[in-house]
Amino acid sequence: MIIRSAYLEGDVPESDRAEFGRRMTESVMPAIRTYPGIRDVTLRRIAERDEGAPPVYMIFDLYFDSLDDMRAALASETRQLVRAKIGEAMTLFRGRVYHLVFAQD
Repeated sequence: MIIRSAYLEGDVPESDRAEFGRRMTESVMPAIRTYPGIRDVTLRRIAERDEGAPPVYMIFDLYFDSLDDMRAALASETRQLVRAKIGEAMTLFRGRVYHLVFAQD
């Protein structure tokens, strides 16, 4: 199993957090689920962090059977359409996004 994790490191203004959360769950998650070959997508929100930990706001985990499946999904036309939807939803977020890919036994 391959897990591609998108880390949203930063913050959302307090007054926009409910709207941002709604956008992520009602718009972004369903859009990501349309990637070809994707097995699942989950969204994790930080409940607590150690002192000195980076300010990760939330993490998306995308599950694929293989690196080839992940790469095909990322190269797909579907992903390009989804990226536009993600961009619209991310206007409330201030920070950076980066990805790590894990192999899970």
